[in-house]
Amino acid sequence: MHSVKLQYICGLLAALLCCAGCGQKKAPRYPDVPALPSQPAGIYRDINPRWSHDGSRIAFLRSTPNRKLQLFISDRELERPIAMLDAELVSPDRPYSSDANRYCSPDTIAWSPDDRLIAFERIEWFTYEDGDRLPGTGLWDYDTITGDTRPLATHTSHYTSYFYFYHAPTWSPDGRYLAFVGEGVNGQRRIFVHAMKGQAQIFPSSRFDYYDDSDWPSWRVIRPDSLTDNDDFLDPGVAGIPNVLSFRQGVRRNAMAPPAELIRTLSPGTPSADNCRKVTRVTATAYTQITGDSLPTNVHVSPRIGSISWSPDSRRLVYTLTPSAHEINRYQIWVSEADGSGARRISPLGGTGYIAPVWIDNRRIGALSPNGDHYNVVTLDAPDTDSAPGPSNVHLLGRIDTADCDWSLDRTKIVYAVSSKFRSPENDDPTGLQIFHTGLRRRRVSNVR
Repeated sequence: MHSVKLQYICGLLAALLCCAGCGQKKAPRYPDVPALPSQPAGIYRDINPRWSHDGSRIAFLRSTPNRKLQLFISDRELERPIAMLDAELVSPDRPYSSDANRYCSPDTIAWSPDDRLIAFERIEWFTYEDGDRLPGTGLWDYDTITGDTRPLATHTSHYTSYFYFYHAPTWSPDGRYLAFVGEGVNGQRRIFVHAMKGQAQIFPSSRFDYYDDSDWPSWRVIRPDSLTDNDDFLDPGVAGIPNVLSFRQGVRRNAMAPPAELIRTLSPGTPSADNCRKVTRVTATAYTQITGDSLPTNVHVSPRIGSISWSPDSRRLVYTLTPSAHEINRYQIWVSEADGSGARRISPLGGTGYIAPVWIDNRRIGALSPNGDHYNVVTLDAPDTDSAPGPSNVHLLGRIDTADCDWSLDRTKIVYAVSSKFRSPENDDPTGLQIFHTGLRRRRVSNVR
């Protein structure tokens, strides 16, 4: 009798303990996206403005403090911005950075050559066997005529590589290819090329390098060889002219070896075994001899190339070169022939850096130069490489607030984000963007960047 009572009491105590939470505990569940501090509703910041090729529209993203981005399109005067898509969470644990003041390719949206499609990033979730989840990004397009969205470059359901973040899309001049950067969680970067007619995506074969480190894709302007050189942009889409993509590649054989910077070109669809050609190579040990930049002996040189762009006649390249990617005042602008020969610095030394070069025409370069918390808009002469060596004169056009900007293709205007602060919905201005008029002479333009 006593044993029966004892068993009953033990069972009752066990039930009470279970009800009190002393049984087996479940693993805690954490939200995929931790909540941010509460913010007043409606505040925003407009970023990443991009001109359409015909200059009639400006696409941009509206950013809110809760990490969401929303695609907008406005008229050329920024008077009638219209939301194209709902606000979406895009990059919850990595900053979406569209500023040109970067050592690697910025995030961006991109108009197709016919101004119908806009390529943009969208979040993709990766779930591992243990249940952990990682937010990456894929590329989609928005059709401005039908309002449809379609995947451009997304990851497979059982993705086994480590390039989880697709960003920095850029269209080929004929619209047949989309180049972009794939990035890993530890900063590995590789160039991908997606064919728009259903073929598999393409990327340069890996070299014997310790790290994958490629970015800054830029398409060559298509032009027929019979055309003579002039100061005008040339129309693309000429039949029989292959697409050529240039990009930066960093080479480091092992963690302790000195790095080297390369510019390579790739022609998708060309049946050549040696399709990834080296154009320029700059090593750490040769940087001083190449640049003539007299650096203190205790300064560690780690050269970096960026912001590569083809001249309108496709004969030359402009790019930035710096001994220290994290010091903006050391960035200098260089011009070379398309094969890498005749490289020369066109920006003057003196402690002022120059970033984000664009071709005004075949003999002038536009750029930004830091000026306190703002940026001077300047032009530099880019004479032929067989002319007298030495830096060119700098011509000041004005000043803008940020390096988050885009030149119209006729180079007469720059649209830019005004500041890094969020704006109140009570503000009378329809957007946080501004237009800067360069005062440059209008020229006929092509539909390539």
